[in-house]
This record gives sequence, C-alpha cells and structure tokens, in this order.
Amino acid sequence: MLRLIQTAPCEFDLAADHGDDDLAAVETLVYALLFTDQQAPARRVPTQWDRRGWYKSPQDGSALWHVRRQPLTDDARREVVSIITRTLSRAPALQDIAVTDERTSAPSGNVSSVFVGISGMHNGRKFMLRIPLTL
Repeated sequence: MLRLIQTAPCEFDLAADHGDDDLAAVETLVYALLFTDQQAPARRVPTQWDRRGWYKSPQDGSALWHVRRQPLTDDARREVVSIITRTLSRAPALQDIAVTDERTSAPSGNVSSVFVGISGMHNGRKFMLRIPLTL
C-alpha cells in the first residue's frame, strides 16, 4: 500500500507501507513523472494557451505529450526514449536508469505498439518495468 507524505508545504512524496510494495512505489513514481505534463517550449507549441504544464513549476513532469503531435517515426521514438531518460534522471530515488524502445511485430505507426522498457535502481533495489505509451 502506498502512502502520501507531505515533505514541505504543497509538496508530497510517496512511500510504501511494506517492503513487498517496492515495485508499486517504483511504478507510481515513474508514471507520475512521465505522465505529468511539462510545459512545452514556445518553438514546439506556439500558442501559449496550449503549452500545458504547471504554472508554479513548468519544467516538472515530462514532455511526452507534445511528441504526440508528430508522426510516429524513428525520430519520434528516439525523442521519446531521450525524454524518458532525461525525466527519470531528475528523480533522486532512481539511479542507473536504462530506457529501451521495445518494438512489437505490429505494423509501423500503430500507437498501441509503443512500449518502453525501463530498468535501474530505486532506493538501492533493482527494478524492471515495461510501460505502454499512447503517443
């Protein structure tokens, strides 16, 4: 079971109640980091009302959402791996992060076939995740 812990005013962190919930803690942290929208740069999304992100901290989260606006090409896949690696490297609890593009046998351009493998260390324990991305 996960607990929400207040670390400072308006700042929270997640903690596992039991040692066997470590994978749930890693999954929750990774999903929160990747699927919280970071504000897109003006060159990517010129309309200021469409740039998303948190007003208090526009650089928190990831920029995966604005990759959805381009065709699913090899360049887009490389950009996704780069964004995920950069985003997860900012989390102090995660170390030795490796991100891989896991292609399936589905036809190119099928968004349901976009998966990434993420491995590394979370608070000193090894983990491996496979996360579907809907780009």
